[in-house]
Amino acid sequence: MSKDKTFSDLSEPNKEALKQAYMEGVTITELADKYGLKRTSLSYHANKYWKQELELRRSELFESFSSSKRANFIKMSESAIKVMSKALQELAQREFPPTIREAKDATVILESLDKITRLDDGNPTDIIAEKPVSIIELRDKLKIDPFYEEVEDVEFVQIEEGSNENYEESN
Repeated sequence: MSKDKTFSDLSEPNKEALKQAYMEGVTITELADKYGLKRTSLSYHANKYWKQELELRRSELFESFSSSKRANFIKMSESAIKVMSKALQELAQREFPPTIREAKDATVILESLDKITRLDDGNPTDIIAEKPVSIIELRDKLKIDPFYEEVEDVEFVQIEEGSNENYEESN
């Protein structure tokens, strides 16, 4: 087919069919070959008139995919929780206690489900409490450490919370 035609040379039904094919993901090169158009003419028209609509459709598609993924994940999570609940009940009711591996596997599954749920909700996957520690609390913790005696004890001045005083090292 000759590639002398431009987009404006097409009939309205062909233009609509071309647009529909473009929106379905057919490349500009394939469409230009199929309809015998100059690639530059079709590319210009697609970029100027259809590209924004295509991007909007894609974002709507991704949003709906994300929503359906979340709904499916929630259903799977509910099923997994039911399975885990039954398994844990059986472990609790049997005569002998669960093995360490069984207990660890149950914990890992629950942790994974929790992390995925947190990620989907936009929350951190690990909860870490950053509590300020005083020198006295540090000394108490170091006393438990078997290597504490090897640590050299130093003089210190404890600054109260909210204090803006500067302390200079005294020699």
